[in-house]
Amino acid sequence: MNEFQSILSYYEDELKWHPPFAEILSKYAPEGLKGYLVMRESVQNGHLPKKTRELIFTILDSLDDEVSGAKQHAVAAIDAGLTMEELVEAFVIVTIVKGINVLCKTGVEAIKAAEKRFEEVKEN
Repeated sequence: MNEFQSILSYYEDELKWHPPFAEILSKYAPEGLKGYLVMRESVQNGHLPKKTRELIFTILDSLDDEVSGAKQHAVAAIDAGLTMEELVEAFVIVTIVKGINVLCKTGVEAIKAAEKRFEEVKEN
């Protein structure tokens, strides 16, 4: 497996997601992609519980209107033990600070993806 495939496998295993930037960076800025992965791994192996990390990624992606990332991180947060109430409470906090648009746009999509995953997990 080449280094690029290794990096993609990391995302697919960790988030069940093929990030749209990975192929571009691997082609034109492979050292940048490796550097990004080093930063990401330092967080993955850091002090915050996984559900908290994934919640933060969900909120930040939502603030940037990055729907695909917010959805994937919300699902990963549920898989890591985040409750639907915790996820929605975080969006209430965002709404207080940044307004309703974040919730109305990306937030609702992330919550729906998490809810679907939560129901799947509950059934098993």
